[in-house]
Amino acid sequence: MQPLAELGAGTVTALVPDTLVDLLGRGLTLRYAGRPIETTVQGVPLRAVVDGVRIRRDRAHLRARVRLNDLDWDDRRIDSLTVTAHGLRIVPGLSTRISAARLDVQGIAPITVVLDWFNSLDTAWRLSPGDDIRADHRRLNVSALVDGAVVDDVAYVELLRLRCYGLLVPVVAARRVPLPPLPAGICKVHAARRGDDVLFGFEIADVAGVLPFGDRPRR
Repeated sequence: MQPLAELGAGTVTALVPDTLVDLLGRGLTLRYAGRPIETTVQGVPLRAVVDGVRIRRDRAHLRARVRLNDLDWDDRRIDSLTVTAHGLRIVPGLSTRISAARLDVQGIAPITVVLDWFNSLDTAWRLSPGDDIRADHRRLNVSALVDGAVVDDVAYVELLRLRCYGLLVPVVAARRVPLPPLPAGICKVHAARRGDDVLFGFEIADVAGVLPFGDRPRR
């Protein structure tokens, strides 16, 4: 593998035999599966446990999928996260360089974690979990039962029941709220509630980094 490191990333990836691609995926799984990892996302520490790694050829590039469990990001828990890298290029070496044309991220988080995050924002409403999500205005005597979803960077908020100073008010159609620009090139965000969980996903374009294979993995 080492002589190939002097070639371009796309050429290297194209020349790697399928057997080595398979061995690379198995080797990464054996090395990291079941192990805790630590990194930093947007300046905030993130800890997780690697559940598995899978690598396949995608024409001249590779496609890799990593499954993570028990994520802890700034004391916010995410049950599971699956990251799929498309258009993956690899330049091997002791510090192997990697890049991907796009990352697809899919995850599951408890509804309580999502509501706690929302309540930490500077908004006029406070949300509480239940069979339906309850929204209480922080200053006015107004409350509502709500539901919502995010589709292609647009949040849709539906009022199921609304009370204003004790009076039941007829509900209006779902409100459409475009999301503001998100950091790190995150786009195509979607999320939906399923029982006590929230299923979410998004895309990130043009990602590059280094895998220091010469270092010992953290335990």
